[in-house]
Amino acid sequence: MYLIEVLERCSEIADRSARVYRLLADRFGHDHDRVALWRELALEEETHAEVLRREVRSFRDAEQSGNYLPEYSQRLGTLEDKLNAMEAHATTAHSLDDALALAVALEQTTLEDIYDDLILQGEPAFRLISERVEAVLNRTPDQGSSGVIRRVRRRPA
Repeated sequence: MYLIEVLERCSEIADRSARVYRLLADRFGHDHDRVALWRELALEEETHAEVLRREVRSFRDAEQSGNYLPEYSQRLGTLEDKLNAMEAHATTAHSLDDALALAVALEQTTLEDIYDDLILQGEPAFRLISERVEAVLNRTPDQGSSGVIRRVRRRPA
């Protein structure tokens, strides 16, 4: 699997993750605090997906496919299996506790680790764009963010 294929699949996974968060926000719209959190998490995933799509476009414009990364096929397959189960669970979550547990499970998937690894594989401009996106997403409330707590990165970038 070439880097461009990994980027495409990760973009799709990030979009699907965002849809799960938006589904939770819609299903539990009566809990305004949780809805704000899920919408912010959805926006973060959509932003990641867009960054990945831009990198795919840059590879296509340069008529390149990037490095061959065979280890990503299995990692992405495992992640997609987990996401399939989470998508199904999101449509049947009956309680707020179920929805919160699902959101925590989604946050604990390896998508963030794969995203970070891809940043290291990409072109310098990709890393710069990603750093800028992360800076905006990680603003503290006094810097103009909505005040939702950002997730803690599991490993240094």
